[in-house]
Amino acid sequence: MNNVDKNKIMEIINNGNVTIMNEYAENLAKQYAPQEDREKKFKLTASQIRNILDDVQRMDKKAVGVRKHELLRPKLAYIAGRSDKNNYAIRELKEILDIAIRSIGDDYKKFENFRNFLEAIVGYHKFYSQVRE
Repeated sequence: MNNVDKNKIMEIINNGNVTIMNEYAENLAKQYAPQEDREKKFKLTASQIRNILDDVQRMDKKAVGVRKHELLRPKLAYIAGRSDKNNYAIRELKEILDIAIRSIGDDYKKFENFRNFLEAIVGYHKFYSQVRE
């Protein structure tokens, strides 16, 4: 399963395309959300993604200006590396978010688009997940 679509990611980050963002975020969340407890080993748990979102929501314009958001890349790698090796969801999400983060630079508007995209993924994941932590 490969949901990494660089064109969609760039359209979301660079242009803030809300239609593509909602569609892409919802599709990702549907596939990543566990439907039963046994799926938590290879799908995305709310705590894994929420941890990243919390960091993103604490960042302000000054933090983006010094590219502090790029510190999320090793954090994502750590989360992916710590998870079960069969967890395609966290590894794929790491790849998607890595592309997005690298494209932000020090542009706060692009960062806001990234934050909105991540919030959409988390929101749809919460909606579609049948497993409570």
